[in-house]
Amino acid sequence: MIEPSIKAKLKEIVGDKYISDDPVELYCYSHDLVSRALSWIDDDYRIMADLIIKPENADQVKTIIDLANEEYLKIIPRGAGTSYGGQFLPIEGGIILDFSRMNHIIKIDTEDNFAIVEPGVLYKDLGKTLKNTGRGYWIPCNPGSADVCTIGGMIANDASGESAIKYGTTKDYVLNLKAILGTGQEIQLGRQVKKTVAGLDLLRLFVGSEGTLGVVTEAALEFLALPESFLTIIGFFDSIEVAVQIAKEIKEYVIPMSIEMVDQLVISGMNSYLSRLTPKIVLKIAKAALLVRLDGDEKATSNYANHIKNILLGNEHASDIKILRGIQHDYIWKARNGAGPALLRLTRPGRNPSTIIPAILDFSVPYSKIYILIKKFGEIMSSHNLIFTRMGHLGDGNIHFISSVTLKSKADIQKMGDLQEVLVKFAISLGGSVTAEHGCGIWKAPYLNMEFGEDVVELMGKIKSVFDPNNILNPGKMYSINKLAVFSK
Repeated sequence: MIEPSIKAKLKEIVGDKYISDDPVELYCYSHDLVSRALSWIDDDYRIMADLIIKPENADQVKTIIDLANEEYLKIIPRGAGTSYGGQFLPIEGGIILDFSRMNHIIKIDTEDNFAIVEPGVLYKDLGKTLKNTGRGYWIPCNPGSADVCTIGGMIANDASGESAIKYGTTKDYVLNLKAILGTGQEIQLGRQVKKTVAGLDLLRLFVGSEGTLGVVTEAALEFLALPESFLTIIGFFDSIEVAVQIAKEIKEYVIPMSIEMVDQLVISGMNSYLSRLTPKIVLKIAKAALLVRLDGDEKATSNYANHIKNILLGNEHASDIKILRGIQHDYIWKARNGAGPALLRLTRPGRNPSTIIPAILDFSVPYSKIYILIKKFGEIMSSHNLIFTRMGHLGDGNIHFISSVTLKSKADIQKMGDLQEVLVKFAISLGGSVTAEHGCGIWKAPYLNMEFGEDVVELMGKIKSVFDPNNILNPGKMYSINKLAVFSK
């Protein structure tokens, strides 16, 4: 609960129009897929922010943080709210800092290839601007939420997607940024250069810190020239194991932009999406499919594509192999990115709420362990009669497991926790990580000790205390374990 006198001060900072405590709006800002479902079963998950504030500039952000330090208010920075880790949940109440008004592209420099933007700029909008500038440019991080996510959110979570195998993650494109720490101090990290070893790399520390160290108010991002050509090779397999083996063979021949594996259920979801488009594309229903995306010079990509097609043709377990260009190429990747929502259209709504099992969404493991993990996941989910899907960015060992638990009682919440703990321990035992791209937030924080050990996690907390000594920025995330994140008892 924030006192009326403090609300009055906040209104003076941003104006009446840009501050809200409307319960409906607060509810929309206060939950993700997981917490919303859990709140139907357990009142402890009825999370609610106290206020939503939409600052216009860095000066307003600094004034808000200064006031938060004086009054010990909690600040939760928020971009588009697309994360799966619960990073933007106001689990201790407080103020949601919505950056949608700070959405200006400040500068595009084609001589040194960088763009300066505010944190509320949409990745999609920056992409359109860059594509239509000069000879055409892009920032190829390509997260799954590319159409709606913000640059600030991408920086906070070090976002990435299918193209990470070739092009890396957000941190590889952030040249420098301006931020306001939890202390209220304004800082600038990095320089307008790609390469430097001057001092400790605090810029890399900041990227991926999930809003726990400071608030980004401006960033300079490097961009690249758009490739001349894009195309996709698609093939279908009678087992996931063979698809994983073939992907390794492809990767050793050429580093493509993407190597995606999807299973039978995901293929069905993609077909559901594709059925709405014209011209129609119907994918073969098989145990698994590989989508290999190439980019670059037209002649080179065509040569690589033909060689990859021959690799697939030479395998007796592969079928229906095609090279897709133009609109078919575009549609396939829209279908891949829209597979999750499309899957929902294939299932009937249940009487009881159900939720994804959050800590198993985006494991990464060494390549040789990918199929071992996929097989173990299938065995565990099947033993509990749960529907599940498997897909992933095979190039960098990032596997997405999606399964849901129907919630009828608190016992089902514990069941969800028990399932994810078994799988987390198994993934870590294989030398893997509990999160490759979705981040820790609240839902994965309990497993950092398993991955790094208590001493390392304690050191992370000490680093946070330097940047944010009063713990006002996004408390209860990443470095600390909140009771709401521990489902198993």
